[in-house]
Amino acid sequence: MNVATRQDERAAFARFVDGEVLRLLSMGATSFTNLLRRLPSVYPTELLSSIERLLARCAIPASLAERIRCEATQAGNDRPEGRSLLPLPHPLDFEWRFTFDAARDLLNLATELTPSDGDVLLFGTPGLAVEALSLPTSRRLSFLGEDNIVTRRLMALNHATGSPLSIAFCGDALPQATADAVLVDPPWYMDFIRPMLEAAAAACRLGGVVLVSLPPIGTRPSAGADLAATIRFAARLGLDLIHHQPLTISYDTPFFETNALSAAGVHASSRWRRGDLIVLRKARSTSRLSPPVRGRRREWVEASIDRMRLFIRIDTDADAGTGFEGLIPLIGGNVLPSVSRRDFRRRHAQVWTSGNRIFRTDNPALVFEAALSHGDEAFGSGLQPRLWGNLRECEALERVSEELHALAVLEASEERGSPAIVTEWSGHWISSSTRFCSASAATLSG
Repeated sequence: MNVATRQDERAAFARFVDGEVLRLLSMGATSFTNLLRRLPSVYPTELLSSIERLLARCAIPASLAERIRCEATQAGNDRPEGRSLLPLPHPLDFEWRFTFDAARDLLNLATELTPSDGDVLLFGTPGLAVEALSLPTSRRLSFLGEDNIVTRRLMALNHATGSPLSIAFCGDALPQATADAVLVDPPWYMDFIRPMLEAAAAACRLGGVVLVSLPPIGTRPSAGADLAATIRFAARLGLDLIHHQPLTISYDTPFFETNALSAAGVHASSRWRRGDLIVLRKARSTSRLSPPVRGRRREWVEASIDRMRLFIRIDTDADAGTGFEGLIPLIGGNVLPSVSRRDFRRRHAQVWTSGNRIFRTDNPALVFEAALSHGDEAFGSGLQPRLWGNLRECEALERVSEELHALAVLEASEERGSPAIVTEWSGHWISSSTRFCSASAATLSG
């Protein structure tokens, strides 16, 4: 697509959003929250841009625009109830999780559409799988997901509840024609949607159904064309469209997106995002082979410190770096004010937290080892702990370990919706490779 075509598409999308906003305003939806929840998953910053365009055209009064702006920039108390038993979603996984009501409705729909002794496959939906552990169903349930910390935690929860789920990794041999229903929630980009839909079609039995969540028309300029392309692609896989239910599926706002919006100066309700549901029936078998489903690129390794998930990028084609600075700021405030894959700043990130903080680093191994020193979970390959023998290396490792701990404390307070609290950390720092101990206390602040 050339630049002119992209600009035309963007202009048409802006006109569509402006028209929807005006329509809702005329129907009495005059608050930021009300507009956001009734629009077709228009991003909060896009809604504010629309308000500015409408104000510039004198299509709305200045007092109304100011009231909506003020509401959007004021922090509220609208937080998701409780905490998931799973690790936090991370922006590199493009993971948004269904609300409890949406998870229940999807599982009930899968039950209605399958025989009493049917098999249901949950594909790339860890949030749905963890809800399935507590929701009664007579169907046999399987989960297929990426081999990462989230799936490993799900396996532990599954074992603790008597193993109602059969769990496998995407890297294993993918199932072929074994499920009566497949529920799939791909990241909302076509290069994810196509291979995941193809794998879901291969896993579905003839006469079975595939339930897919897709981006609504208000998500981005290409959403309508992407939906049509997905339905055409599904037909080539032997899947016929039964239902298209717009804006049926509600999502919880992940912590990383809450932080991104806050960094952009916006405070939105926690459940504004909705997805379209399409239900497809497998009417024909095809000769297409199920493709391998790739997860996150393997140059990233992962560690966790309390609730904070930390991804560290290892560039195997270049000098990994042997500096001592550790975390190097990339942007002011460190929080990336966007969750879009198209944001150019993403490509420069080498250290990334589950609160959407990004950094460069002059030594990925130093950051990884510092994270491992906290003794929490780690996952990935291509980077191994090493001995840190001299005094300068040990001091750098201790300092970066304390910086990471401070980030974990800060993000825990943000996740709770409470102000960051300055804490005293007097625990012993222990390197997982050298067992080096330091009894020095460090003052940490957000």
